Amino acid sequence: MTHVVSSRVGFALAVAASIALAACITIVQAPPASLQVASPLVAPSSVPSVPASAAVAARSRRSAAEAAAAGTVLISSPTGHGSGAYIGGGRVLTAAHVIGGRGPFTIFFRDRLIGAARIDRVDLTDDLATLTISGLDGAGAEPLTWGDVTLMRLGEPIVVAGYPSQVGFTVTQGVFSGLKRDASTEYVQTDAAINPGNSGGPLVNSAGELVGIADWKVLNAQGLGFAVAASTARPFTESGATSAATLSVDPVATAPTLMSLYYGYLQGRDFYSAWSMLGEELRAEQPFPTWVTGYSLTLTTKFVPTGTRALTATTARISGSVVATENFPNNPAGFVTQSVYTGYYDIGFVSGAWWVLRGAMELSSRSFVRA
Repeated sequence: MTHVVSSRVGFALAVAASIALAACITIVQAPPASLQVASPLVAPSSVPSVPASAAVAARSRRSAAEAAAAGTVLISSPTGHGSGAYIGGGRVLTAAHVIGGRGPFTIFFRDRLIGAARIDRVDLTDDLATLTISGLDGAGAEPLTWGDVTLMRLGEPIVVAGYPSQVGFTVTQGVFSGLKRDASTEYVQTDAAINPGNSGGPLVNSAGELVGIADWKVLNAQGLGFAVAASTARPFTESGATSAATLSVDPVATAPTLMSLYYGYLQGRDFYSAWSMLGEELRAEQPFPTWVTGYSLTLTTKFVPTGTRALTATTARISGSVVATENFPNNPAGFVTQSVYTGYYDIGFVSGAWWVLRGAMELSSRSFVRA
């Protein structure tokens, strides 16, 4: 969530307001899916130290965007979502106001639910927080390395990464507009777009190094975004942090979220994303063209959980029913078939991510309802 203020007056009040308004976090219905690169690199006008070659700039842009993509996560909760920067060792750095609402807080990486995260440390003054979670390394996340923000030059290219609103993972590009200080907190100013949902995501320099954590922007102004600078954020992460090694996987808590996500993809007719959530054995048994054929007549679908129990420390069985409307050729005019299936799904934490391992759903009732 990115908060806004009406003017530059009262810098400290602006930061305090961004923390206090955590309830305004952008609401999430399903995890974003696509990678988008926003406007082209903004060219500085009069700084000779910035490379003039477009080819060099393009290479730097790609390198920075790729580094940001590999180290950015989505932090979701019942009250909304924000972004986070993976800094290694199972630790995610974000803005404190991102986790200011109600938990549990779950981490997604590249559309894959990794699991529930535990809050490690929170600093409301600097608006920073760290969470710990297992599985990011196994899922392919790469820790961001710290950059020295004091060495950055005005006009140097900068990239902001995160999950703004409902558009999915996005990187926006701009330039480094200087450092600002309020009390003990140092901020990076940039004209790169910082939108609701970007809060907590990384700012990286042209080398792909972490130089800030997206925090807030000024309302009704162009190109006035601010991030907590690495000079403030890095000491916070290096003092008193705990290890993620003791974080346990909770399959009972995760199962309903996973199945809600699965059926959310089906409801949105994003069949490939739903199929990709199946475990390796299920995908081998049912190649995508075969699997998706079973949903060709389905109009709506919803999973209603009735109970969850642990099978092992990393697997669980969730029982429930599926209510679906289907457009069969023999439906009376103006009617569709409503089918209710009951059974269970087994989910598991394998190779750093959650998967649907198997399922057994049987038809329990069927009737006609008006279309």
